Amino acid sequence: MQVYRCDELAYVTPPGRTLSEKLEEMGLDANDLAARMGYTPKAVNDILQGNCRITPEVAFSLEVITEIPASFWLRRQIAYDEYLAREYVKASLDNQPLWRKSFPEELDVRGWVRRGKIEGDDKSGLSLLKFFAVASPQAWDGYYKKAQLKVAFRISLAEVKDPYATSAWIRRGEILSDRDPMEKQEQIPVRKRLKAALPEIIAFAAANKTLPKHEKRITYWTPEADVVDDCMTGLQKLCRKIGIRVLFVQNFKSAPIHGMYRWYKDVPLIQLHDRFKDRATMWFTFFHELAHVLYHGKKGICLQNIEITHNHPEKEDEANCFAQKCMVDAGFEM
Repeated sequence: MQVYRCDELAYVTPPGRTLSEKLEEMGLDANDLAARMGYTPKAVNDILQGNCRITPEVAFSLEVITEIPASFWLRRQIAYDEYLAREYVKASLDNQPLWRKSFPEELDVRGWVRRGKIEGDDKSGLSLLKFFAVASPQAWDGYYKKAQLKVAFRISLAEVKDPYATSAWIRRGEILSDRDPMEKQEQIPVRKRLKAALPEIIAFAAANKTLPKHEKRITYWTPEADVVDDCMTGLQKLCRKIGIRVLFVQNFKSAPIHGMYRWYKDVPLIQLHDRFKDRATMWFTFFHELAHVLYHGKKGICLQNIEITHNHPEKEDEANCFAQKCMVDAGFEM
């Protein structure tokens, strides 16, 4: 007698196919099985043809009749359901090729996603869904361009020139944050520690005014992480003691974001891009975002160098004034 193991089966067929093979082995037909189960022949035929799912009750009945464990039939059904769900999502993505193509090619070059650029890559766009942690293009649209992101952070990317690249840059910061968890922070204690540590941060900036010779960028990309140069690693450690996460993330030509401030999973996050023409520009951007941590609320995202009506001008002006003062204190010419 054949031994049935779920992990040895090809799950692209309904479990009814396996049941048909077992009935043939036992010398039974659909009518025989219907009589033994107390079901109508139509109900059994629906199971055999994959038009009806195998429920726990059906699985137990099949165990009694076929001597194949109910757990086998249930796992077989779950595996087939998963296959159908994946095929449905792939078909949905195939019908929306413009959505897949709207994201910058740098996502593939950097290895953040795989969209069929090389053999073995995902050609359906599933890697994009996994990157953004959304279930469908419609869910991405709802989160980044409609209600959800706007409710959580008071912004929408609908009016941004390239919401696809901008959302990828924001999401990359989330992924890097999740790889290196920090303790949850409270806003008032963070502000107190920041005020106390501000002279040390300014002194650190004064000691690191220029980029090392021949260096054009702050991070060096690897598939596992964005590796930051030694100077900026020092800044990250300094801010981490305060309870602030600082990230440097490669941006995109179509979304030239300088910096961003937000609270992500109860930790204040300053996210900067990784290529500045000089350290002075980088430090000004950093102090600008630091001002948002010090003076502005948790429920919001501030994107620098991106035109969004929800970026309150008065807050941006206040952040600029704070940054200018810190730059002067650090010895930069303004």
